[in-house]
Formats: sequence, C-alpha cells, structure tokens
Amino acid sequence: MSCRIFDECRNRLCSLVRLLNLGIMPRIIDHDHLVLVANSARLPDNVVSINRETALEGGKSQPDLFVLECSEASPTDALHLMAELRARPNTRNAGFVMLLPERHQRLTALALDQGAHDVLILPVNTEEIALRLRSQIGRKRQADQLRTDVADGLQLAVIDPLTGLFNRRYALNHLENIAIRSRNTKRDFAVLMLDLDHFKQVNDQYGHKAGDQVLVTLTNRLRINLRAMDLIARIGGEEFLITLPESTPNQAQDIANRLRRVIEENPVILADGTAIRMTVSLG
Repeated sequence: MSCRIFDECRNRLCSLVRLLNLGIMPRIIDHDHLVLVANSARLPDNVVSINRETALEGGKSQPDLFVLECSEASPTDALHLMAELRARPNTRNAGFVMLLPERHQRLTALALDQGAHDVLILPVNTEEIALRLRSQIGRKRQADQLRTDVADGLQLAVIDPLTGLFNRRYALNHLENIAIRSRNTKRDFAVLMLDLDHFKQVNDQYGHKAGDQVLVTLTNRLRINLRAMDLIARIGGEEFLITLPESTPNQAQDIANRLRRVIEENPVILADGTAIRMTVSLG
C-alpha cells in the first residue's frame, strides 16, 4: 500500500520529503506525477504524489493514508478534497492526515470534525511526523482486517462451507422476496426441491470424503445447467432448494427433467477411479 502526499507545487513536495528524511530523490514520471519509493527505517512505505484529479479518479490500488497539505493561499481546498475522498467508496476507509501551516492552525478543530484522523502543524519534528504517519497506517490496516473479519462472519452465516451454496437461512428469506416480487410484477416463479437418493449408502460404502465429493460435483452440475438468476441452496444434508424466477410450471418441469437426466447419466468419478451413479428426486 502507499502513503500519498498532495501538494500544490513540486518544490514544496521536495521540502516535505527532506523533512521526512527519507533519503530519496523524487523521479518525475510526467507533468502530474511524482513517484517516491520510501525504504527508510522511519517510513518504510511507498510515498506517491498525484494531483487532485487523479486522486478522485481512484484506481485498483488504493492508499492506506492520504496526507493533505493546506496551502497558505487556500487553506480550505485540502478540506474540500478530503470530504470528496471520504464520500467515495474506494477511498472512504483510508486514513487522512492534514498538514496545516502555523498561521492556519485554527482549522485544526474543523479538520478533525470533517474526518481527519490527525492534524500536524508545520514545521514539525521529523521523528514525530514519521511516527504519526506510521501509527495511522497501522490503525487503518487494523480496521481493514476487522472489516474483513466481519464480512467473513456474515458470509459464513449464509453460505454452506462445503458446496459454497447459500444455506437454508438465506434461501427462505430469498424465497419470500421472490414471492413478493412475483405478486408485484404478476409474473410466475417456480420452486424445485431436489433430494439425492440413497445418499446415506454412499457415505456408508465409500466414506464421508466420497460423500462430500458427490455433493460438490452435484452442486457444480446444477450451476452449469441453471441460469445465473436462479438460486440454488443446500437446505439439508442431501436436500437442495432451487428457485426459478419468471418460470411457468411447464418450464419448471422441463428444467427438473433436464437436471435429473444430467445427474443420472453422468456418474461421479472418485480419485481412485470408482464411479458412483446417483439419482435424484425432484418436485
């Protein structure tokens, strides 16, 4: 990740680099970019300078931290830029550190109120600014990890870990939403229940690992033979629910017959070459 420094002019940027004591020289890429690679012990992160337009455009790689300097002439411009960046999905979770000239330190409270995570009054001690930037980068990464953990937890609450299909909890809520949409649009929908026949015998004869492979293979075949708009959910050990939006009873029957044939005509091949023929009941 990177720490990005926005500045009104290149001379001021170079002064700031010297202040950080990074021990590097800026390399001009084009008229709008300065790329600095920071490998010092004080700030071992990439430091990239880009202009306002490029910052707002965003990109695949987003920074951990924005360092925005309030200019002497227009001190509120940086505050407006921070507000715009915080309003955009790609940069709203970044850290923001504001650099204020001493004569504009009255803006400290306003900057913090608008979402800055830290405010530094220039001139500032080299060690202090490096430690503060590193601290903000660490906090941002911890927050990223927390968001990831929460997202993973939410996914586990609705996803079957073996097949990757939605589980009963999600399926029933989704089914209710489809029914409401059907009433509003006056369009038919269909629901199929699929049960893998004699699945217990597979586990007993070949083992649970083979049973898991059968379930995963069945899942893949269902996905291949259904539309993207159709929902497949595992609601029990070998029980599956399939919702078919905008489908008539006759269409649902044709789909059920096609799925039954695909599963019955293509045995599951285990790692040792054993072929397991499966049948399913649909209704």
